Amino acid sequence: MAATNSATMKGSTKDSGRHDSSSSETDSASLNSNRDDMASSGAQSLSHASLANIATAAAYATVPSWANVLLMVSLIFGGCCANVFALEAIIKDQPTSGPLITFAQFVITSLFTAPTFISLSQGPKSLFLAQRVIPLRSWLVYTAFFVTVNLLNNWAFAYKISVPLHIILRSGGPVASMLVGYIYNRKRYSPGQILSVAMLTVGVVAAAMADAQARGQSLNLGNSDSDSTVASAVIGFTILALAMVLSAFQGVYADRLYETYGRNNWKEALFYSHILSLPIFLPTYAHLSTQWRALTSSSSLLSRITSIATKYDHALESVTSIAENASAVLPWEASIASTVGSNSQLSMISKSSQALGVALASVPMGVFYLSMNALTQYLCIRGVHLLSAKSSSLTVTIVLNIRKLVSLMLSIRLFGNQLASGVLLGAFFVFIGGALYGFEGARLRKVRVKQD
Repeated sequence: MAATNSATMKGSTKDSGRHDSSSSETDSASLNSNRDDMASSGAQSLSHASLANIATAAAYATVPSWANVLLMVSLIFGGCCANVFALEAIIKDQPTSGPLITFAQFVITSLFTAPTFISLSQGPKSLFLAQRVIPLRSWLVYTAFFVTVNLLNNWAFAYKISVPLHIILRSGGPVASMLVGYIYNRKRYSPGQILSVAMLTVGVVAAAMADAQARGQSLNLGNSDSDSTVASAVIGFTILALAMVLSAFQGVYADRLYETYGRNNWKEALFYSHILSLPIFLPTYAHLSTQWRALTSSSSLLSRITSIATKYDHALESVTSIAENASAVLPWEASIASTVGSNSQLSMISKSSQALGVALASVPMGVFYLSMNALTQYLCIRGVHLLSAKSSSLTVTIVLNIRKLVSLMLSIRLFGNQLASGVLLGAFFVFIGGALYGFEGARLRKVRVKQD
């Protein structure tokens, strides 16, 4: 019995052991299965987390990139096109105000860029200016080119050069750059570059000749008025041609500076090229003051707004109240109120309208357009330099050509400029040639990179 019980107990123990072992194996398998599930779940969670992190990083990387693109496009197309609009608005009434426009642009750009380079810790010995990367004497030479080119470009308007024609002719800059590069730097150019410049040349010449013929400026006309007009046009074209040649030399000199000191110094170039130009305007003070008086004698901004509101019947009631208020505060603007609407009670006019009316009636349209031109010029320059720093020269060439085309179309649409078919054909050759020049330049740079 004892043996039987012992055997039974042993068998029971073995069975229990087997059962415990089986149970343990089952628990272990279950535990391993749970671990696998947890590992799989953790891997999935980790995968989702990684994807989320990647998506977040991509979002952070993409948003600033698109913000930069949006900023550059806004500055170039908004700033440059608005600049051309304000320029033409001034030139229409005061074609000889080119030097004043240039001076205002240089003053505004100098003021906006000065805080970056002013350093009180440098002391009066360095004129409180931060240490320069490029020597001052180099900036003096660069500035001489820069200010001369800008003055010549704006001076051409005094010789009956229209803004659309001005845009087309200035787009022929690569022609002068190639000639200067070949003669001065002994550069050699590819057939593609030569073809593009040939197209530019044909386009510029065709546009100039077609514009002259369309305005009755043929050399076959023998009267004195026609002769004087032809002479004026020839002088205008000569001024723009000289400006293009000097601009090409400026580009050659700038390339040498950037090759020596690096290409990340565009802010320094922007500041010194404008601030060093200001003393050059001192001898022209009498001429500048005459142009300024001409702009200040123009009609007020308020009268312009009322005329637009009357013409298009937009917001007429609000403009009427502003005009009436301005006539109450400024008696010399009473005629504006009478042209807009009825005589309502001044007590019903709010103080905000009062202040706005006074401000609008006190700002001459010429001064408003001059300020707009100077500010948008700075925005345009910033946009171009930002684009140059973040993209290839091909992209810069294409974007600027598109911008010029948009400016040309806006000039024709907003100011009613009528261009002859020959001028439009010349513009087509100019813009296609400019695009081809950019493509060919990018192709040659890729070839050189591969060879290196």
